[in-house]
Amino acid sequence: MDIRTVGVMWNPKKSAGLPVARRVINVLEEHDVALRLDPSLASAFRREAAKSFADCDLLCVLGGDGTLLSALDVAIPNDIPMLGVDLGRVGFLSEVEPDDLEENFERLFAGEGFMEERMIMEIEGEDSRRMFALNEICVMRRGHSVGILSLELAVNGTLLDRISGDGLIVASATGSTAYSLSAGGPIVSPGLDCFVLTPVCPHTMSARPFVASANDRISVRVLGDASATHAVLDGRRTLELSEERSQITIVKGVRTARFVRLSERDYFGLLRRKLSQWTH
Repeated sequence: MDIRTVGVMWNPKKSAGLPVARRVINVLEEHDVALRLDPSLASAFRREAAKSFADCDLLCVLGGDGTLLSALDVAIPNDIPMLGVDLGRVGFLSEVEPDDLEENFERLFAGEGFMEERMIMEIEGEDSRRMFALNEICVMRRGHSVGILSLELAVNGTLLDRISGDGLIVASATGSTAYSLSAGGPIVSPGLDCFVLTPVCPHTMSARPFVASANDRISVRVLGDASATHAVLDGRRTLELSEERSQITIVKGVRTARFVRLSERDYFGLLRRKLSQWTH
């Protein structure tokens, strides 16, 4: 992997990460890499902020999984791989811990890195450079709307179920350990390309999570007035539904999210460690 220009992005709410950001910048400059800093980081170090990240060979993202999800808005349209430095609590997507930061960057520049690709999801008919999700797309009530939400779920045009409750989560394997897990969905190995369909607080005994192929088309239609509902993509972007547009269809994205890895991951060991952090 030829790394000449690196974009550095961070979560400014994590002020404790500023010393880590300084170490990242130092090690990159030691390797004569051209830097592109996001505005908040550039302001913190009194440097010039990047006007664009489009020419970057790599995005180095400092924060938790939420920060990496936000950075996808730059990475996906420009097809830039990401390297996550974990400043969060969960950090399923991050690769580098602050304790061994310099060692890992030396391995990266020694050519030990490799690419891991993760499936993203899109809403059919929308701008795929904006309306995509790595973790999940949820159909939920919005604003101060109350009451039971009734949805019709179809796979490849065939009715699968009618669900009444708080909504529906359509997650990827990557997102199976996020909101879908909290709603009772299964944990799915991230190497699989699939959709995990998880009802949220269903008002029925029969509604159960369902796993579909990534080649399927997942259609969700709001029964009744759809004007108080929306689709939420990774908790970052929304698409309001209406009486005129009461249905969305979710498909596998044409692009992938690319993450730089420095060693083969023991996913199940990682899973045990991270989930234990939530409960202890």
